[in-house]
Amino acid sequence: MAQDVKCSVDSCHFWKRGNRCSADMISVVSYSEERARTSNETGCRTYRPAESL
Repeated sequence: MAQDVKCSVDSCHFWKRGNRCSADMISVVSYSEERARTSNETGCRTYRPAESL
């Protein structure tokens, strides 16, 4: 299990200094009905816009 989750999406509510994700859980989904073969075929459902935007 990963000890540290990195994220460079600083517009996310869970983004913290040092490109760290502070969410308790990460949810990633496939955009396709088929098995994802690249990261471009997936998306983070955990993302929530930061209030400061």
